[in-house]
This record gives sequence, structure tokens and C-alpha cells, in this order.
Amino acid sequence: MNQEAQRSIDRGAALAAEMDRADPFGGFRERFHFPKAAGGDVIYFTGNSLGLQPKTASSYVQQELDDWARLAVEAHLHAKNPWLPYHEFATEPLARLVGALPGEVVAMNSLTVNLHLLMVSFYRPTNERYKIIIEKAPFPRINTRSNRN
Repeated sequence: MNQEAQRSIDRGAALAAEMDRADPFGGFRERFHFPKAAGGDVIYFTGNSLGLQPKTASSYVQQELDDWARLAVEAHLHAKNPWLPYHEFATEPLARLVGALPGEVVAMNSLTVNLHLLMVSFYRPTNERYKIIIEKAPFPRINTRSNRN
């Protein structure tokens, strides 16, 4: 590599480091667990998954388990975070996220269940139109389920 190319790479690396320092979201990285490979953190670009685990996740899950153990079915209404109205907590942020009104969205089920409900509600095969086109392995778990049926 010639010297000019190396200087260009060095300037690019310096600019990237400067931009990282100025990034208002830069501190969020420390809030997540990163898988390790070859002794260091991996670069994580997997979008069709749960994503990286927030470091606070285990305490939130433990709270729900504690409420379940302590209250059983009564946790639906009397837990620290009652279970019955969970969907209501997500309505307004979800509406903002997708550019809808709160009355136009609902958070429910899992992706697999929602895809099943979509198919049951809207899939009407005919002799000419009976195939579903899906990219290869977009969601491995769902793809496995759709291939079995």
C-alpha cells in the first residue's frame, strides 16, 4: 500500500473515531451484552432476531417471575407491572413508531402467531394462485414452521 492510501485510511479512521465520540447514542453500547469471538466483541448486524440482550433484561424477567411465584394468576391484575393491560403500555409508542393513531395499532402475540392469524384471515388460494413466495430463511424459526406445514 502506498503512503497516500495509508494516510487516507488513517484520516478515515480518525474521522470515524471523532464521529463515534460525538454520537449522542454512543453510550448505549454499554447497555448491552455482546457475544465474544476471538477474544473480543463481535460486530452484531443480525436484524431478524431478538437482538443483543440488554444488561437490564434479567432483572426485568426476574421481577415477572417473582410476581408470578408470589401472586400466581392474581399477577394479571396485581403484579408490579400487571400483565392484563401490557398491550396498553405499548400502544402510544408503537403508534408513533409506525406513524399511526393509537386506535390503529395493537401489540399482541408473537410474530409466529401473528403470521398464522394473517394466513388464516387472508390467504385464499385458488387453482391459479396458491403459492406463497418468501425469501430464503428470513426468520429461521418461522421458516422452519412454514416448511413443515
